[in-house]
Amino acid sequence: MAHVLVIDDQSHICTIIEHFLTAEGHTADLAENGRVGMQLAGLNAYDLVITDIVMPEHDGLEVIMGFKQLYPLVRIIAMTGGTARLNVGSLLTTAQFMGVDRVLAKPLDFIKLLTAVNEVLEIRA
Repeated sequence: MAHVLVIDDQSHICTIIEHFLTAEGHTADLAENGRVGMQLAGLNAYDLVITDIVMPEHDGLEVIMGFKQLYPLVRIIAMTGGTARLNVGSLLTTAQFMGVDRVLAKPLDFIKLLTAVNEVLEIRA
């Protein structure tokens, strides 16, 4: 199964995603922001990164750029609930233009997340 990096500044979201992933047989590492996520990427090989877009200390768009430059084969799913100034659609469209494999709006539908994970990992196989 896949080794997945989950990056989100909301720890409960990381924990819930980790639960769903491990129930499917995947292993997951968790990072509370993009800076920590990129540090983990330097230490581990990942098949998939699931990243929030709006985070402190290295946001998801920076994570996407970093992975595209340093680890171009890693699949990426971007997710966001938007902000007061940036709507969900604009952020997800930006992530799509940056080359992510899937985008998801928050609040997350975990069935859609698992479907996206399985589809993205099948693309790589």
